[in-house]
Amino acid sequence: MKKVLVTQGKGGGPKTATARNLAVAAAVAGQRVATLDTDPQGSLTYWHSRRPQEATPIEADQVPLPRIAGAPVPIAGIDLLIIDTPTAVEFFPEATAILFDCADLVLVPVRPGPEDLVSMEGMMPYIRSRRRPTRLLLSQTTRSRDTADARERIRDFGTVAPVEIPHLQEVPRTFMLGLGTAEVSGTRTGPLFTNLWTYIAAELGTTP
Repeated sequence: MKKVLVTQGKGGGPKTATARNLAVAAAVAGQRVATLDTDPQGSLTYWHSRRPQEATPIEADQVPLPRIAGAPVPIAGIDLLIIDTPTAVEFFPEATAILFDCADLVLVPVRPGPEDLVSMEGMMPYIRSRRRPTRLLLSQTTRSRDTADARERIRDFGTVAPVEIPHLQEVPRTFMLGLGTAEVSGTRTGPLFTNLWTYIAAELGTTP
């Protein structure tokens, strides 16, 4: 079972949106997927509770970060576990270290904008210290100077995924439906999340 840890340094970002849409894209591509929600707010768990019965199957569990005492054990029949984290991971260093150290890949969504970039810069020393394969994802992009600046700057932080997710209302709208945009025809971000999964799968050595 491969494990992808989705984390970021600043609140209000696209962390949970990335986790759920990546999970859906992988499931639609044929992976047997589970999610682990370690955010006490439980947004990913709430989203999963709203999934229609006919939707692509995804298993889900919730263990708040303060209660993480060991690495997630393999789940029978599951190929991929996507772990969503709360924002303030620095308040739970032992649990956070456990999740980082068990991850096959760490995915860090980054919004364009100076506050997010400063927060990301502050978090990168910790991420590098865990020595896990890490990929940055530029997300909630717009046609603005902030996006252009962020595109240049995040290359200094590490390896950037060759996919960008634009800031579109279809992403939050599908949250309330319990869906991912890869499950909804006609969305712009659905194919992008599918491309993101194809890229992540290759990085994991997994057949997409």
